[in-house]
Order: sequence, then C-alpha cells, then structure tokens
Amino acid sequence: MNKKLICIFLIFGICIIPVTSVSLPSEPSVEAPSALLFELRRGQVLYSKNPDEPLHIAAASKLMTAYIAIEKLDLSTMVTASKEAVNAEGAMLELTVGEKYTAESLIYASMLSNANDATIALAEAVGGTVDGFVKLMNDYAASLNMANTVFVNPTGAYDENQHTTASDLAKLIRHALTTNQNFDRVFSSQAKPWFDEDKTIVLTNLNDMFWSYDGVDGGKVDFIDPKYQTVITSVTRNQQRLVCLLLDSPAESMYTDSMKLFDHGFTNFRRGPLVYKGQPLDNITVEGHDITLISGSDVYYTYPVGDNYIQEIHYDLIESSMKLPLYKNTLMGNVKFTLTDGTVITVDLFPDREILPELTQFEKIKKRLMEYPEIFYIVVGLAIIEILLILSKLVKLLYIGIISRKGSMRRR
Repeated sequence: MNKKLICIFLIFGICIIPVTSVSLPSEPSVEAPSALLFELRRGQVLYSKNPDEPLHIAAASKLMTAYIAIEKLDLSTMVTASKEAVNAEGAMLELTVGEKYTAESLIYASMLSNANDATIALAEAVGGTVDGFVKLMNDYAASLNMANTVFVNPTGAYDENQHTTASDLAKLIRHALTTNQNFDRVFSSQAKPWFDEDKTIVLTNLNDMFWSYDGVDGGKVDFIDPKYQTVITSVTRNQQRLVCLLLDSPAESMYTDSMKLFDHGFTNFRRGPLVYKGQPLDNITVEGHDITLISGSDVYYTYPVGDNYIQEIHYDLIESSMKLPLYKNTLMGNVKFTLTDGTVITVDLFPDREILPELTQFEKIKKRLMEYPEIFYIVVGLAIIEILLILSKLVKLLYIGIISRKGSMRRR
C-alpha cells in the first residue's frame, strides 16, 4: 500500500469503505413525470426522476423573466404599460395603457400571482420588444448551460417549440438564488401589496407550501393546464436549504409529493464537514524537508446518513511549487473528492509550515537587527559614537602634529 493511500486511510479512518456496501435510503415515488430535489449551496442532487425530459413548463419563462428584469432594471425604475401588456392573455392587474408602474411591483406580480400583463410589461422594458427579450432569455439560458431549454415567450404560454427540463430549471434557480439577493427576496415572499390609483390588492404566492410545511422559505407555482401544475419550493432546516421541483404534477398530489421528497431529504441526508481547515491531507518532501499538506479552509458537503459518499480521491500537485522557500500561503496543489452522485469537490493544499533558505552570517545579523529595532538603534548609535571618538582622536593627533611642526620651525 503506497504512502498516499495510507494517508487517505488515516484521514478518513473506517469511513472509507466500498460504496456498494452501504445501502442508500429507499426513494419515495411521486406522480409528476419529472422531479428533482437538490441542495442549494453545492447543487448536489438528492432525488431525481426523469430530470432531462423536455416539458412545456410555464414557470421556467416567468422565473427567467423575473431574473433578467432584476438583473437589468433598478427596482425603482418606472415601467410604462403598453397596449400589448394591458391586453395580454392572462392579464390580472387591470393596468392602464400609458401608466407607469415600478419594476419591483411588476416583478412581484409576475412571480407571486403569474400576472401576464406584468410579465409582458417587464419584457418590453428590458428588451424593447417581446421578441428582443426572448432573444435575451435564450442568451441567458445558454450562458447557464441550459442546453435543453428553448424560450419562445416570457409568460410561459404554450408553444410546441418552448421547452425545458428539471435539470435546466435547477441550474437557473440555483444561480439566481445564490447570486442575486433581490431575486431570493422575491422568491421567498409569501405576499405583497399592489397599489395603483384605483385599488389596493394583496398579491399572494400561489405556492401553498408556505402555510403547510415547516421551514419553507421560497416558492413558485405555475401551469398551462390547471390539472397539471409545476410547483417549486425551497426549505431550510439545520443549515441545509433544499429545493424541490415537481414538473407537470397532478394538482391533487403536488403538495403531498413535495412534502414526501423534503421528508426524504431531511431525514436521510446531512450537511457536514468534508475536511476541516488545517487538516493534514498529504505528506511530501521538498529539498530534503518533510512537509505536511493541509486544507486551507473548512469544506462542507451533503451526504447520506451513515455513508461518507466519497467514491474517489485524486491528488494534483503543482511541480513548480516543490522548491524553497515555502510559505504558508504557497499553493501546493489540490485534492479532488468525487462523490457517489458525481459531484467533484476541490480542496486546495498548503504547507503546514514555512521553510526558508539558509541565511548567510550577514543576513542572520541583519534579520536579527530588523526583528529587534531597539538593538539596531543602539548599535547604530554606538557606531556613530565610536566614529566620532575616532575622528576626535585623529583631529587631536593632527592638531598636535601641526603644533609640533610649527615649534620645530621656530627653533630653526
């Protein structure tokens, strides 16, 4: 057994066992044709059912529209309602043509209540035209590697060419929630008042999970056919935020199935440390010096209860760093942990101590003096005094010599 493998066993002890020897928890069944449960921070998938099946999902268009609008517009921007927006199919706000509304209000109306008039108004405000905005939607999808997604309109109205998958939708949601606080705030809202000149109404999030399951902190519901709805929910418990997607789920089972998946996730999976900051991960020799490589930070991941979930460990050291001097912030390489679910976690490696080249006698004296400046000043002061004394003696001797020569000349 080689040295590195011994090191791995020492680090992880009896936790390193064949993955096949651990039986993972049995997965629940759901009625939705496609479903996904993932952990938000790292994106680890805890449950999936047909995650790459293309479906016509209205929620995808609304989510992308809201995300782009939040990215491109100041929330206080005033948006003018066009005739096309006011008369959009699925309009519900009774907007007035030519009236101005804040981008923030329109975003909440689109996300919480699926107001298509608000959605079209936002699309026009950002893209100039609906077609211009749709191009932007597809550009964003490409940038997020949503390879199986095509947008045709911002409202999610049925079009045979418009489709997405649970995997692609998860990429959008994870990116939006982890990079944009304003999007997270809208996604997490249960209700929001809508004000205009004629009325005040309360826009209520259509996701009933807010009022029926502990820890819900985000949600969206949308549909093309009310019998088959897409429900997206996030729940946080014990420092874990899980996101559940049920696409085109039968309306009568979408909430019970969502709860079933969350119960499965929180019961059978934990978030914990993969490595601690300063934890020894490898041993190497650099110019005759034995060095321990350590983790530069705490690294956390999600794993099934009773299983470390680690399938493979691979070291990748930097040859150019294998020389003196070594400092504690010198990057020596990394170790990649591949989990059973395919997730790859990279941990940077650093030396546990500094090793500097041997100093010359002069460099040692200089370093010592710089470490103790008071000694340096004393030495310099003494040196100056010594020089002054020597100069004083020289001047005195010179003066005596001059006097002696003058006396000798007088005697002559």
